[in-house]
Amino acid sequence: MRTTEDARGTAPWLFSLLILPLGIAVGFKFTPLPFLLAQAGVPVYRIATIASIVHLPAVLVFLWAPLVDVKLRRRSWLLIGALGTAVGQCLAFPLIGASHLKLMTALILAAGFADSLVMASCGGLMVKTLTPAEQGKASAWSEAGQLGGGALGGAVVIWLAARVPAAAVGLVLGILIALPAFVALTIAEPLPAPSPWFRGRFTMVGKEIRALVRVPQRRWGALLLISPAGTGAALGLLPAIASHYGVGAAGVMWANGAAGGVVLALGALCGTLVPGDWDRRLTYAGAALTNALAALILITAQRPSVYLVGTALYLLTNGLVWARFVALLVEIVGTETRDASTFYSALNAAGAIPLLFMIWLDGFGFHKFGVRGLLWTDAAPNLLICAIVGAASMIWRIRLRSPSSPFVLATERR
Repeated sequence: MRTTEDARGTAPWLFSLLILPLGIAVGFKFTPLPFLLAQAGVPVYRIATIASIVHLPAVLVFLWAPLVDVKLRRRSWLLIGALGTAVGQCLAFPLIGASHLKLMTALILAAGFADSLVMASCGGLMVKTLTPAEQGKASAWSEAGQLGGGALGGAVVIWLAARVPAAAVGLVLGILIALPAFVALTIAEPLPAPSPWFRGRFTMVGKEIRALVRVPQRRWGALLLISPAGTGAALGLLPAIASHYGVGAAGVMWANGAAGGVVLALGALCGTLVPGDWDRRLTYAGAALTNALAALILITAQRPSVYLVGTALYLLTNGLVWARFVALLVEIVGTETRDASTFYSALNAAGAIPLLFMIWLDGFGFHKFGVRGLLWTDAAPNLLICAIVGAASMIWRIRLRSPSSPFVLATERR
């Protein structure tokens, strides 16, 4: 049953376009930015620090996410966020290099505050305009757009960076971010009900969190969201270590960019094949395990072929992991939540904390132990959390034999 905020006619696949501004912006931070900084002679551990800083808005978004639930339509906030992101990254791109790191980081950070509005808007629209059955498909389409679009956009930026002035590349990047946002205007979304800007909003979120804690199924799902499993933190550092495998700009452009974008999208779309009644906690943990195995393939040898194959598998499994992350997140928020964008953003922000920590930790692993240290550091939490979830599932089956257990597949509930 749809809610009163229904935007009838919204198709799940449309979210692959609505999320593109965020995907291209984040894709820039994950691929062209570390690669171009490494080419400029910036150390990998410094790149990891910058990457952690520019992703901070994803953690703090809950502070301003209430904006998206009041005054303007969510589609309007999406457009505003995309345009702000486009301007910030357009100005920051010409500053990439060793001599303007602070100003560049500040501009990309400011753009991140804007692109977080895109995420909050898409999350709220997904929760409020789709049925639970449609939400699983929309989550996969959304991640396909975000991950695939980000990688393809990154490939375009790397290709252009080798051929035209930096200012022109920044302009193209801004246009790529801004244009898809206008698709949001096609959603027939009603105006929100009159409401104060922020008064009482955080109290409501607090009530929602307390309600979440009281329901075991939602509580266990939230714990998985904030665990260090399934972060895909190495995605943003693989371009920086490509040279250790003998892979140059062309290889990065294809492996992490053009072809990588297709692989990421395919991985995310694999989420549409997961039956809607399967337990989303188990499928999320299982996807994280496949991502860990892909990272370990990259450890076997430092050759171009290993980098290309390992990166393709890492991207494929990363797409699936993040699609299941969004599916789990939307399920936890629930269609009955009033301020869906705010609560969605708060949970997404909590899930972004381990990503930032793992990016920094992966960089520390490289600083201490080289490429192998980075990859083992990235894989270890996935292996550990998957083992814990698997053990908990077995204990649940043996001790409770309860069909309501959050760790039992839906096929056992039949």
